[in-house]
Amino acid sequence: MPKTKLKAPPKAKINFEVDEESLSNAKAYVAKHGGSLNKLVTSLFASLGQDERLLSPVPDPAKKTLLDLSSGKVSLSEATRLLALPDAGYTLRRLADEGLPLPRLPDEVARRQAQASLDALSACLVAPPQAEKKPRGRAAA
Repeated sequence: MPKTKLKAPPKAKINFEVDEESLSNAKAYVAKHGGSLNKLVTSLFASLGQDERLLSPVPDPAKKTLLDLSSGKVSLSEATRLLALPDAGYTLRRLADEGLPLPRLPDEVARRQAQASLDALSACLVAPPQAEKKPRGRAAA
């Protein structure tokens, strides 16, 4: 199958004013949770209207599958199978193209993945070589 290069959706620059306290709160949130103000605002904009979108009638089965994936009703692998796509990357791209948010991982899955990552990193650690201890002072001849 030939590889197709996926294009990112076009972006627009905007300027807006916000009161200093709100900006300070947003900066504190980003510092605590990671990311950037740009990603925070983009995420907020992407979430607008999601409730209506999830409640509105779905015109085709592919869209329903993507909505089910976005809301956590089906797994990424199941959605990929239902959409007959080559791999999960294509499914995630379709999700992005529809403007749907990524599904949140269940807490247990996130903990399990974090633990697996920690175990893998720990297995890669190499103890530093021990330096030979040299006797102090002069040895009697």
